Amino acid sequence: MERIKGLIFDLDGTIIDNDDDYMELMLHRVGRDLGYDFNLCHARELWYAIDSESRDNVIKRWGCDPDKFWTVFNRYENIDEKLRSTYLHEDAAILKGLDVPKGIVTHTSYDHTDMLLKMVGMRQYFNPIIACTEDTGYKPSPLPIIYCVVDMKLKPEEVAYVGDTLSDIMAAQNAGVRSIYINRFKRPIRTTPDYEIDSLEKLLDIVSN
Repeated sequence: MERIKGLIFDLDGTIIDNDDDYMELMLHRVGRDLGYDFNLCHARELWYAIDSESRDNVIKRWGCDPDKFWTVFNRYENIDEKLRSTYLHEDAAILKGLDVPKGIVTHTSYDHTDMLLKMVGMRQYFNPIIACTEDTGYKPSPLPIIYCVVDMKLKPEEVAYVGDTLSDIMAAQNAGVRSIYINRFKRPIRTTPDYEIDSLEKLLDIVSN
């Protein structure tokens, strides 16, 4: 097996996260406009979508139309509010000293990703950043990860993708890179990743081996 020469990361839930108050506020706003009584439990289910292929599947399960949901959500999303509620996972600090190329593949827009990483002092450690769009496809599509691998000038078998949801792991598997499930909260997942870790600090052992 090839040694891992590059790492690609999901953003939200993997490197950074948001306070519960922000998540609950956003879902309350959307629910108020669409006639749903969304609460913090809904917010957590959507934000982490641990065992769903996509957040749209979660929204459909609630009986809500995903297109209408995201139209309202995007109308209310405010980067200043999100910045104030964003924090860096403590174990992500280890990435500063991890001497391999590191990229990002995320559903968060490029501009917001850039601002969020700068705010937590991590922007300089990641290049490239691939923000999923209709053109690139959305996870679990393999295309965003493939674009990132090509940009890093590596082969798929030399790269691992680190994420915290089923769609992350499926995207890695579909792209032919190794999958690393960061499972800080002991949540089961309906697939078998190549590696499962409870802290990003354990990436040191994976990369060194």
